[in-house]
Amino acid sequence: MILFLDNFDSFSNNIIKKINFKKLKINCFTLNIKNFYINLIIEKIIILGPGPNNTINSNLNTIVLDKYIGKKKFLGICLGHQIISCYLNYKILKLNNVFHGQLKKIIFFINKYKIFIIKKIIFYNSLSCIGYYRINNLSKNNFELYIVNSIILKIKSFQFHPESVISNKNFFI
Repeated sequence: MILFLDNFDSFSNNIIKKINFKKLKINCFTLNIKNFYINLIIEKIIILGPGPNNTINSNLNTIVLDKYIGKKKFLGICLGHQIISCYLNYKILKLNNVFHGQLKKIIFFINKYKIFIIKKIIFYNSLSCIGYYRINNLSKNNFELYIVNSIILKIKSFQFHPESVISNKNFFI
């Protein structure tokens, strides 16, 4: 079962639909849930969803990380990635160029197979994370972190929106 912490983002619905499509059970909560519920979390996977805010407004997410990091699997998406990165002492910075609905190429190095993979990914962000810490960073651009992965802490997070769809056609009404 999956717990989705909704940070009031329009993309949350797309993520929830993808999870439902795979016939997985999901419980969704917004940031206004009561603190006592945190002790009752039974879900094995916790998703910190995207959101329009910043890490300063993420108290509930941080409390959940404090209680369950290393015990349950975490997935952070966009703001969720920034919350996790900030929690792991990465620095959050404002980008000079805001990426809203932009397709970017990212190079991944898969150490196990010693290969590079280029993927096109849609970004909707004005913040990024930067750092040199001990967590396995699967992708970097000038030390900006797009994906963070830790098997020990049971964390995966990414700055981009995998649930997004982009059209390269111009439609006029």
